[in-house]
Order: sequence, then C-alpha cells, then structure tokens
Amino acid sequence: MLRSLFDGTDGIEDIGEIYEMMEVNCPDPCSTSQKLWELRHAGHIDPGNSSPETLLEKAVAMLAENRHMHKWFNQCPTASGITDCSESRKRSAAVGKKGNIDLVHLSESGEHARLVELKWMSNDPPYALSQVLRYGAAYIFCRVHKKQLPLQGRPLMNVCHVALEVAAPWSFYSGYDERPRIARMRKSLDKFAGSKIHGLSMSLDALAFPADFQMPFGNGKQVKDRCDTHRLTAEGRQIRDAFNGLTPVWPAP
Repeated sequence: MLRSLFDGTDGIEDIGEIYEMMEVNCPDPCSTSQKLWELRHAGHIDPGNSSPETLLEKAVAMLAENRHMHKWFNQCPTASGITDCSESRKRSAAVGKKGNIDLVHLSESGEHARLVELKWMSNDPPYALSQVLRYGAAYIFCRVHKKQLPLQGRPLMNVCHVALEVAAPWSFYSGYDERPRIARMRKSLDKFAGSKIHGLSMSLDALAFPADFQMPFGNGKQVKDRCDTHRLTAEGRQIRDAFNGLTPVWPAP
C-alpha cells in the first residue's frame, strides 16, 4: 500500500515523533504536485455552502484578494502528492493526502508566517492542536527536503519563525483545559525546530475570536456578495477586526 506523509501521525503530541514517522513514510520524498506550500487565494465557494469554517476561510480569501486583509492566503497545500520515490511508488501519480492548511499570514518582512487552522463547531481542541502540529511537522519535513521537492521560489521556505495557530470562537474551547497538552507540544517545538533547521523557531497557540464576534454569513452566496468586492463592507470589516482581535486562550507562561 502506498503511504502518504501523514500516515500514522494522528494524535501524536511530540513534533519530533511526528517527523520521524514522516521520514519512515517517505524516506526519499518526491511530489506529484506543483502547488506544494504555494501562497494563494482560493475563493471559489458553492452558493449553498453553509459550513462555518468554509464561510470564514473563503471570506478571508476574498477580502485578501481585494486588498482588505493584506498578506493573508488560504488553502495552502502542506503535503500534496508527497510519497516515497522508490520505483514501486513512482507508478502512482495520485497518492498523498490533500492536507491543506486553512489560512496563512505572511508578515510584511516575509520573515514570520502564521499557519492557522480554523474551527467553529467541528472536532475539539485536542484534535485541532494535534492537527496544526502535524502541519508544523510537514513544514519542517518539506524544508529539510526542499531540494527534492518542487519548492523553488516559495516564500514560506525562507521564514525564520512559524506560528502554529488554532483560531475558533470562545465556545469551541468551553469545558477544556488544554494547558498541560499545549505545554508538552510547545516543549517539543522549542527543542526540535531549530535542531532541524538552523535559525528556525516555532510557536503554538490556541486563539479565540472576540467574545462578541458572530458569523455574519449563512451561506456561500452571502460571503461572495459581501466580501468579493473592492469596497470594504460592514461584514468584511467585521471579519477583518475579528482576526485582528484574536487572543490566546492558554497564554504561554
């Protein structure tokens, strides 16, 4: 059976262990995708789509494309098409899980990047933290193997700090105290990132939107009507302000 980069990594809290499993999965990596770690604005949405995470993500993409949220991008492929390059695996051009990170923000200097996983009512904080940590491991893996992968000219491959973030309403975190888990994950990040890539640091945060933030859209048509425009609408401003107002749920000590 052909293995993809993320196989066997679910639920692991140590980024070093996740990375080791990725090396087992793909010891000689190659990718059939030309979109790996590409910064893009993927704004298409079905008019009837009512998924809160999708509505929020597409709203940011449209606002960014219309220059209302500078340097924000969405649907960045973290492991698309990556498999091992052994002869038996080269025969399949379609292996590899999609593994797209919901949102990416690149600083003005181009030295800092935020990888943001959006949540609303789906899954739970432990799953979300594990998910974004795996994206962090995929980033390190790709950067270590960037000469073997189609990553030439990718701005994300040159940053010196990567912030791994879960962004959700306060209600998503209700009833959870993830301080011990997030402390363990941060400890593994502190030790591992710089040991694999000189000069790289990484952080991990669970962030909440302002308490009064409510989803201003009910479907994809409303998102397109109110965000895919050169004029910043009230709803667009609400989304922009919500992302500017993200705060840590469990701040680092």
